[in-house]
Amino acid sequence: MKKQLSSIDFSYLVKELQVLGGSRIDKIYHPEKDLIIFNLYKKDVGKRILRIDIGKFIFIANEKEDYSEILGFGQFLRKHLDGYFLTEIVQIKPERILRLTFKIKEEQKFLYLEFFGKGNVILCNEHGVIINSLEHHEFRERVVKPKLKYVYPVMGCNLFDLKEHDLPDLLKNSKKDTLVASLATELGLGGLYSEEVCLLSNIDKIKNPQNIDNSSIKLITSSIKKIINKKIEAKAIFENYNLVDVVPFDLTFYQNEKYQKQVFSTFSEAISFLYSHFKEPKETEFDKKLNSLKRIIEHQQQTIEQLKREEYELRQKGESIYKNYQLVKEILEEINKASRKYSWREIKEKLKEHKTIKEVNEKERKVVVEV
Repeated sequence: MKKQLSSIDFSYLVKELQVLGGSRIDKIYHPEKDLIIFNLYKKDVGKRILRIDIGKFIFIANEKEDYSEILGFGQFLRKHLDGYFLTEIVQIKPERILRLTFKIKEEQKFLYLEFFGKGNVILCNEHGVIINSLEHHEFRERVVKPKLKYVYPVMGCNLFDLKEHDLPDLLKNSKKDTLVASLATELGLGGLYSEEVCLLSNIDKIKNPQNIDNSSIKLITSSIKKIINKKIEAKAIFENYNLVDVVPFDLTFYQNEKYQKQVFSTFSEAISFLYSHFKEPKETEFDKKLNSLKRIIEHQQQTIEQLKREEYELRQKGESIYKNYQLVKEILEEINKASRKYSWREIKEKLKEHKTIKEVNEKERKVVVEV
């Protein structure tokens, strides 16, 4: 199942999100650490819900859920953005970063959504200085903290604007063993679209990228341009009737009898469908209490089992001592007599080869008997 959107997915999704331009923020929710909801209102259109699954998805949701809790960062966003108008949504190409511009009167703020790694949400002022972010980071190449200029990572070349020398240089200096891996990670196409480019170009995907000739590079460049300029014809992909992916347009990669497809009017709807298909049911207060009681009972059962094992072991030891009571009694009497004449170190030395006494602890004045 698709767990994150690729840079190409975002390029198509952003085209659809333009319908939100001019909407006013009605309410902001942050019910879970990795979920932020914007309730938006636009004149002559009505209410829209923008759902942001941090680090994974963003889409226009069809149904409003009941959000009773708002976390600290959500409260911060309410303080800074309530009543603002969403004026622009752009992708920082070729990165998996979206920039949402909010305005009210003469004030302007930028909200950056990062969809790589674990994801992040960063609010900046009109000068691009960080007011606050969901996660604070210190990377080698950049720092994400309040009062610092927001800096995002930049790839070596832009797949949406390839220059003549970009691809030849990238493949020549590739550190990957295969063409498909190089296109996926070093160019930023992602796994699926790298496979698609290889299929469209009719080039063996496992070929070493350093061995790709100029004619093949032209085919690859042409294929990349094709997949970034398609008309949106969103589809959900099923394999043996199990949902496995959603795509903004038909892919050669999925032209196979084992795949079934469901058409959607927008890519955002397809992503919403994917989310609703796999989302876990929300835990109610009753469920929380019930699960808490189940955990307590499980812990108690484990404790009972442990006590039963200890009881069995102690019973076995007790029965063994009872059966050999006379022997144990004689050993104790002899050691008590010996302790009046000898030191415990001397007793330990004398009992070295004893058949029944296996150990003498002179410090604690104990003996271990095997019966």
